[in-house]
Amino acid sequence: MALKPARWLEHLPLWLAWGAVASTGLYAPLEAGLMALPLAAGALVQARRWDLAPFRRWLEAGALVFFLGDLASGIGVFTVAVHTLFLLAGLRLALPRERPQQRQLLLMGFLLFLTSAMGPSGPAFLAWALAWFAAAAAVLLQQSWGEAAGRRKGPVPPPPLRHVPGWVLGAACFGAAFFVLLPRASLGLRPAALLGLRAPGGQAGLSDRLDLAGAGPIQPNPEVALRIVPPRAALASDPAWAASLALLRGVTLERAVGTGWMMSMDTPRQALPSGPDTPGALRAEFFFEPSPRGILPLPYGLQALPDPPVPLRGGWGGSLRWRFPVVRTLPVEVAWDPAQAPLPEPRLSPRRWAELTAVPAEDAAARAWSLRLAPGVLPAPALARRLETELRTWRYTLDNPSGRAANPLEDFLDHTHAGHCEYFASAMALMLRVRGVPARVVNGYRLGPWISEGGYFRVSQDQAHSWVEYWDQGAWHAADPTPPAPPTSAEGGALPGLAACWLDALTFRWDRYVVRFSSRDQVAGLEWLQRQAAAWRWHLPRRAVVLALAVLAALGVAWRLRRAWPLPSTSPYRVKALRPLRSRLRRHLPPATGETARAWLLRLGDRRPERREALLRLADAVDAEAYGAASPGTAAALARAEAAAWRGWKPTSCC
Repeated sequence: MALKPARWLEHLPLWLAWGAVASTGLYAPLEAGLMALPLAAGALVQARRWDLAPFRRWLEAGALVFFLGDLASGIGVFTVAVHTLFLLAGLRLALPRERPQQRQLLLMGFLLFLTSAMGPSGPAFLAWALAWFAAAAAVLLQQSWGEAAGRRKGPVPPPPLRHVPGWVLGAACFGAAFFVLLPRASLGLRPAALLGLRAPGGQAGLSDRLDLAGAGPIQPNPEVALRIVPPRAALASDPAWAASLALLRGVTLERAVGTGWMMSMDTPRQALPSGPDTPGALRAEFFFEPSPRGILPLPYGLQALPDPPVPLRGGWGGSLRWRFPVVRTLPVEVAWDPAQAPLPEPRLSPRRWAELTAVPAEDAAARAWSLRLAPGVLPAPALARRLETELRTWRYTLDNPSGRAANPLEDFLDHTHAGHCEYFASAMALMLRVRGVPARVVNGYRLGPWISEGGYFRVSQDQAHSWVEYWDQGAWHAADPTPPAPPTSAEGGALPGLAACWLDALTFRWDRYVVRFSSRDQVAGLEWLQRQAAAWRWHLPRRAVVLALAVLAALGVAWRLRRAWPLPSTSPYRVKALRPLRSRLRRHLPPATGETARAWLLRLGDRRPERREALLRLADAVDAEAYGAASPGTAAALARAEAAAWRGWKPTSCC
């Protein structure tokens, strides 16, 4: 008798592969939803039992046309391959399939799951991997069980799918052991071209330019940019320590062009800090996430960056950047001195002075509002403080009410008085310039929330920020005219704050101790084990140790004897169908030691003669099922009926 294949089980690896691909963040939600359409169409065809075999050629021709059109769109070979695999998987699910086509489906699911390895290697990836391999093991077991069923006589039991979770868990444990013991190999498997693949305009995040025109509302972006781990958790509660990290400087924009700001070729490149720490220097470990531009946001008063894992270089806009593209989180020890926060630049050349005081012709509103908010002749520090204080009374919003105006900055100043940080920083920089004060816009980050569950500050793309630097007496001074932003949850997503904090802490620990587990960690772990073994001392008496070993040996012998003399297959305790009847009679008439199922059932018939005929039929059904001569389920149905007949029975003196 051939086993009927569980065709719905073949859908599971493909849907899990789609979930893993969609969770990588490499594709926009709309694109991920379109990838699921072929799988949903295949499930619909199977549910409605439509026969599409006569249309096979037309469907294959349509798939070829889609592939050629997708290839001509210029979205990249990798993305085209993913789209094509999903389309072919849906086509294979919709058409009739035999054993070779079933294996093709599993192979497509495996290839699609491999593409998810291009995304972040977080704990969510491990969960998807375990789920996918469990589904694949179930499909393989189902297919091999069906092949074996065709060569077996008699009833075919269902495949033991209940063992699949145990197999996968065992494989995960073996894999974890090999992961810890094998030599380390550091491979960057995520192509640098994929970094920032989902960086659409209008999302919060660090940028090396600023443009106020043609932009809609700013969408939240909870992607982590960096984490800052203080040397001691107690420092997080020190207001002065947190204030020294309030603004993390990324890149300076000195050219005012139309409605935006750009980097200038004349901005001096920042030299790599390598001098000795001053007595007031602070230290922390910065964990930088991969970014498409490779800019390192760092605190003011930067002193030293000892031994970065990847070489650094001074980039445009006075920024520090990675010399090579990075594909994983990198830790850097940073030293800074808050007392040396102003950036020294003793003199400005005439060319730089002209560029740093230039104002576009269409920004006459900046001149009018500069005089309105800070009238009179004021020195640069007083003028900057006055403008900063006045602008902070306006309203902060990400809705960008002036973004669609012909002159966004003029609309912001004259009408809305509401916008995000780019409007406030751009307005203040131009207000300073029209008064003859050199000023520029800086893009970086605000300090994010303290995650007590992990012991670090988390800075996400939602904390990307713009502020102003003005030049006075040989140094650049920072001024932040943006009002405080409304409070947000720790993660900015749908999870509650506490759950989001725990999830972020788990992700950080995963990245530190799994993704970046190195040979140095292996050596440190081995040394810790050696220290623990050397410090171990036996405190139990020798007699107690001998007694414990003897008990363990006796338990081992008893277990082996139990395995050596198992219960016979005809014992009532080995027949699953008799379980309801055994449970009903466990107090009054339980099976005796060594008693067969037939003998026990006949003994029950002696106690209740009116049930003897039914018990005899049950005994015949149990024997027939044990030797494969009856249809499955007959003995179970008779046993349930017999158990119902014994409900409420109590032994008397006669029976």
